[in-house]
Amino acid sequence: MITELFKRFSIDRERGFLPNPDPLLALQPQFKVWDELGTDMPSLIAKGDFRSAVENLPLIHANKLKDNSEVDRAMLLLSMFANAYISCGPDQVRKIPLVLAVPLSEVAARSGRPPISSHASIVLNNWRRINPKDPIELENLRTIQNFLGGEDEDWFFLTTVAIESLGAPAISAILKGLEAAASSDNKNFVDSLERIGKSINNCTNVLDRIPEKCDPHIFYSHIRPFLAGWPEEGIIYEGVSDEPKVYIGGSAAQSSLLQSIDAAMGIFHPHSDSGPFLKKMRKYMPLAHRKFIEYLETQLTLKNYVEQNESSELNDALNRCINTLDGFRKKHMQIVVQYILDQGKNGENVIGTGGTDYVSFLSRTRAETSENLIS
Repeated sequence: MITELFKRFSIDRERGFLPNPDPLLALQPQFKVWDELGTDMPSLIAKGDFRSAVENLPLIHANKLKDNSEVDRAMLLLSMFANAYISCGPDQVRKIPLVLAVPLSEVAARSGRPPISSHASIVLNNWRRINPKDPIELENLRTIQNFLGGEDEDWFFLTTVAIESLGAPAISAILKGLEAAASSDNKNFVDSLERIGKSINNCTNVLDRIPEKCDPHIFYSHIRPFLAGWPEEGIIYEGVSDEPKVYIGGSAAQSSLLQSIDAAMGIFHPHSDSGPFLKKMRKYMPLAHRKFIEYLETQLTLKNYVEQNESSELNDALNRCINTLDGFRKKHMQIVVQYILDQGKNGENVIGTGGTDYVSFLSRTRAETSENLIS
């Protein structure tokens, strides 16, 4: 049953939501100009020539992309080109040129995601292993594509990849926990909660490592602008639609990992500061992954099972797991404050990379986590 669910929702038993096989490093020859522009993008942005390089691209339609791995690489490149095109210059532009807008929209339609750079591209499909025979671990990873390049940008993306990898055991443990609940197997149920908690704790430890090689000022001033969503006035995708579109920028809330854990455990976010935004973020996830979260929401939650059984052992196991998740959210909020709030100028209206009032959002999601502790 669990194996069938992994296959059905495109989840890897060992890697979780990360792809298997590893992301492609190059496309077919007819798309070579996209690969070349990706290689040159950091230097072109530095010289102020990136927009003209995009405008001089030939129009290449995306219908010749063969499989999901090619679509994922094309989405990584084209969506990052779009964000860079909008954000790279001192002057603001409100239109993505046809030669980029058309293939990006075609690739986005095949991906089932909006035509903008998001977590699924810049994290899930933006890594390679230094030694292909070694595990997916932080010290064995490099990014495939950057905006500006440099150690700080690399480290910011790769720590997030590592969190996805270390979170993978939680997905397996969730499904084993649901299976144990269905058969009233309390021993395996408690074991599953402990495995979920251990996985979350490993993810928290990686959050602690972000400052090792990613300077808060460099992140705020040089990386963050490229992760921003479109302004309220919207962006026109030339050759696709004359109506300006507004999309959210890259955000950790677009990761399927935490939303899956919440859904399985029974941690809901009903408040207007949290729930609507989290639901909105699902459309930026790979389609199969968002359907997995929806599937979990149809199941008896782990908390429901504990509440149905008057067992102090089950209560304690669930509370330990919830406290560990609360610890992750506390650490995440500390990182966001350090990297965004503390870097903003006095009086500046500072928002998160996803365009949210992140203080209200993170405070609310954390409060909603601890509120589920069972007395």
